Amino acid sequence: MDEHTDETESDWRSQSNERDESNDTPSLSRRTYCKALGAVGLAGSASIPEPVTAASGIHSVGNGSYTHAKPSGEDEPPTTLYTTGNVGGPMPSNDWWSSALVTGYSENLFFHPGFALADGTGLQVGHPTTWNYPGADAKMNVERDFTLGHTATTFADTRVDGYSDWSVTLKWDTGTGTTLTASLTKGSPYIFCEYDGGGAELEFRTAPTVWDDRGNVLGLTHDGKHYGLFAPSGDDWSGVGSATLTNDLTGGYVTIAVLPDGTSSTLDTFEQYAYNFITDTGAGDATRVSPTYDQAAGEVRTTYSFNTTTKPESQASGTITGLYPHQHKYLDDSTLAYTYECPRGTMKTTSGSSFTTTHPFRGILPFLPDEGSYDSSELSSYVNEVSASYDDSQGSGTYWTGKDYGRMAEAAPIADQVGNTSKRDALHDAIRTELEDWLTASNGESENLFYYNDQWGTLLGYPDSFGAASSLNDHHFHYGYFVRGAAELARNDESWSADSNWGGMVDLLVRDYANWERPNGANTQEPADNPADSFPFLRNFSPFGGHSWAAGTAEFADGNNQESSSEAIHAYGAMVQWAVFTGNDEMLNWAAYLYTHEMLASMEYWFDVDNQNQPDGWDHDTAGIVWGDKYAYGTWFSSDSEAIHGINYLPFGGHSLYLGWDADLAERNYSEAVANDDNGGAWDYWPDIMWNYRAFSNVSDAKDMFQSAKNYTPEAGETKAHTYHWIYNIDAMGNPDPSVTADYPLAYAFDDGTETTYVAYNGEDASITVTFSDGTSLSVPANSMATSTGDSSDPSDTTAPTTPSNLSSTGHTSSSVSLAWDAASDSGSGVDHYNVYVDGTRSQQVSAGTTMTTVSGLASGTTYDFYVTAVDGAGNESGASNTVSVTTDSSGNSDYSQSATRIDGSDGDTAIDELLFEFVSNVGSDWVDVHYTVNGGTQYNYRMNNPSGDTHTLDTSPDYVVGDFSSGDNVEYYFTYEKNGGANDTEWFSLTY
Repeated sequence: MDEHTDETESDWRSQSNERDESNDTPSLSRRTYCKALGAVGLAGSASIPEPVTAASGIHSVGNGSYTHAKPSGEDEPPTTLYTTGNVGGPMPSNDWWSSALVTGYSENLFFHPGFALADGTGLQVGHPTTWNYPGADAKMNVERDFTLGHTATTFADTRVDGYSDWSVTLKWDTGTGTTLTASLTKGSPYIFCEYDGGGAELEFRTAPTVWDDRGNVLGLTHDGKHYGLFAPSGDDWSGVGSATLTNDLTGGYVTIAVLPDGTSSTLDTFEQYAYNFITDTGAGDATRVSPTYDQAAGEVRTTYSFNTTTKPESQASGTITGLYPHQHKYLDDSTLAYTYECPRGTMKTTSGSSFTTTHPFRGILPFLPDEGSYDSSELSSYVNEVSASYDDSQGSGTYWTGKDYGRMAEAAPIADQVGNTSKRDALHDAIRTELEDWLTASNGESENLFYYNDQWGTLLGYPDSFGAASSLNDHHFHYGYFVRGAAELARNDESWSADSNWGGMVDLLVRDYANWERPNGANTQEPADNPADSFPFLRNFSPFGGHSWAAGTAEFADGNNQESSSEAIHAYGAMVQWAVFTGNDEMLNWAAYLYTHEMLASMEYWFDVDNQNQPDGWDHDTAGIVWGDKYAYGTWFSSDSEAIHGINYLPFGGHSLYLGWDADLAERNYSEAVANDDNGGAWDYWPDIMWNYRAFSNVSDAKDMFQSAKNYTPEAGETKAHTYHWIYNIDAMGNPDPSVTADYPLAYAFDDGTETTYVAYNGEDASITVTFSDGTSLSVPANSMATSTGDSSDPSDTTAPTTPSNLSSTGHTSSSVSLAWDAASDSGSGVDHYNVYVDGTRSQQVSAGTTMTTVSGLASGTTYDFYVTAVDGAGNESGASNTVSVTTDSSGNSDYSQSATRIDGSDGDTAIDELLFEFVSNVGSDWVDVHYTVNGGTQYNYRMNNPSGDTHTLDTSPDYVVGDFSSGDNVEYYFTYEKNGGANDTEWFSLTY
């Protein structure tokens, strides 16, 4: 959901029982629509108690303040929430399951690979597998296969009983001890259910084909979709051969699995994990995301963890989960052979208690440098035209106010570059004056202020825009612009951004759409005193989906939706800048994660960068809106192709350079816009937005269009100065180069085909050296931007880096040795790479930022000597580290190969403190156990996972009994593996951690 007021056609919410014929584009204007949606959300069970009224009054935060008294006549979110006593504290919104909070049951919940819908009979379940193309949409079929109900009764409502980062537990309760709970997890093929007062009843549309009947376990197919039913041992299913299957469930639980195929071997595998329940009970830890922004390596590593409760029938640890393309393309772990097709493309599967992805963090810039080939006097004239005052011609709400902050924040640095300091200061003063007005509330004030709603844990700005108050829509879009304006002020005035001045209130706006701390619902909610516990965790962002959702209550048959992927990316880019300029490293860690994932998800699902995720049968290559079950070539406000494409380009700035990573993609996307434009590319809706994007695929064409239409009206968040500056900087520097990262967040490299331009902005109070991944170093003064071209290594640098230290072996096999060491440093051109030597001969080169490697291709049963050196950007090589002698394993036993490798436990630190055991069976072992001791202590024994063929793995994180390992720990281990039905033990192996 996003901006503007144009009306579109078709019903905004399906009324059909199956919810399979809807088109969720509203026929109402945005403002009228959102008021209607808010009214729908207020309808609910009269038995649900009203929330406690919040205390009134003004609460100060530094020089700013907010109010607990809602201005008279203004909207706020639904006050009737369908939750149990397990759920408290600031209420999450904008999720894939949010409709369950406000409707009494739910709309379709797309957990992928399946979908579900709560109603009075229980949970309707289906598995979308085929595409259809209503209107301009590509939509996966949404059709119920069966209803999962209770043998004893139907229910008056469904309530949220618990939730965590990407899972939710729903509860049906009569109040007489007859209950049903169902736990759904994004990406999980499993639905975990528990029953009291009766058993399970599955009512299919037609009788399914049961192809494997094991009594308590069934494998079946309905309408080409495959399912596994897993009841407790001894609880057999009745009704096989009919459309109704029942089970008394004396054990009280059952798992339903969406299967990738209808084979008994697949049923075997899914049965192993089916009794490991992912259930949210209010603790909020069933699913958890843990990101780490490794600034030195220019990477964001993200670990997704599952906390399961095992039933007696469990046969393996962890769970099976399906991964979206933005995950499996960057996966550190192995995958299973099973795949699913879903509305986001192909899901690959993995197993275990966690998995980790590693994405490059390619940086952002607060503005582009002064490298353009533009006419300086012409640029200066455009700077003079920029209005240095708040422009409310589009409206006065939170969205349009924010757009104006963005407009002025992008123009102010250009004014500085052309030497117009008076215009720069005037723009800053205008942002400051308007922001401070909004960030201050007073008794009796009714507009330009923020009101704290403690039921939802949200700051609502009045006047709001597009349902931001009534339905909690679009907070990241709106408040992201506020944060962008604040970041521009903080870049120039550190004192303004102090918590004791205005920074505290800006932090609260960030927390409203992206609170990086999980609140404790038992603690007092008061943003002024306890900000971490006053907002839900990551309101807008879906940790597993990899992108944000815009609709707060998600009352749509097609699930939740997001239109402007680019404005979401802008919000997290603004968060990155604010974190850097205010020195908030914890916020920066999360901001880098949010920005990286939102941007890559945009490339995968809105732009379909590899032509793999959107269906071949669709007539379009671009999604204007991404929904839970479909792609829409449209917007909420206009059917003009400029709007459809442009809403996923704007606003342009140093956060949007990702749009130029792939010139072929930029050409393809732009060409589609031209082909669908009524004027054939003679842009008249948002011409400057289209020209800015065109610069990435044909900068000469962009220049020509700008020069031939200089009397155009800029888009509300743009200026002629910024558009001219943008196009001609891209002309001078070339497109941004995605192959180069940096060890500082505000840095970028551009490549015009003949040379590379390196750009970095230093947001610190002292000069820094920014090192790029290609070895180039750039010295940047405090609070300044610097650029260089080509190789900027200092030829006068003749000092070698310090010597790498503490080299150790972290594991070995019969043909490889794994090594780790402590990093070297270099005060000149910076460490460029490490050389690894084997028996005195250089074996490999390891890039800077990485202090571990594996040397392969070694002979078995042979002793080798290893040492490491560091090399800086000028080519100076350090002395050798300590030498480590390692003997590779004997290859006498051909049944297997094995290794134990040091890994990061991803438990809140960045230390290498855990182990990954790997056993590759050459005899087709059905199972493998690992046994190990630490420093001669207790022996620990675990069944290993089998994620990929004959490769069995187990990592000791999160904290398998011993907790984190420490340097010097002696770990001894052996394996027991299955061979021809028998158990075989390997020899003992050992390593020093």
